[in-house]
Amino acid sequence: MRALGLFSLIAVVIILQACSTSKAVISHGIDLSKYSYVVFGKESTGDRELDDIVMAVQNEIADTKLRVISEQDGLAKIALGEFVLSPNIHVSTEKWDGGHTYITITFYDYDTNQSVVVLKSSGIGLTISQDQNIALGAIRKKLKKVFGNKEQTQ
Repeated sequence: MRALGLFSLIAVVIILQACSTSKAVISHGIDLSKYSYVVFGKESTGDRELDDIVMAVQNEIADTKLRVISEQDGLAKIALGEFVLSPNIHVSTEKWDGGHTYITITFYDYDTNQSVVVLKSSGIGLTISQDQNIALGAIRKKLKKVFGNKEQTQ
């Protein structure tokens, strides 16, 4: 009986150490495969102290099959009939140890400003840094699932 109590305690500690969730919602009738490009620029909202996490999310987006281009190139691609995305990245972290970090990326069609896909992740750990790393890992997996790996296009 004592071993069962110890096992239960260890299981609870493991669960509390690393817990993540993620979700993707794609707009009805949207074919994501037609989007090949992404333009960064006005994508961050939230606490300025979290700009490092926003940049890490940008790096994760750049590591998908989406090719990062400038605003000017984005407009040129649209003029050629190609499809371009622009992300809005929101990051928030609760300011207490063992809090939560939430990451939400809303991708908009760069031409129409229509919301195309929303990706969410959250992480909870024993420290704020661990929360952020868990949430980043979850958003990384969701980005790869929705947009594919860069290696798939090379």
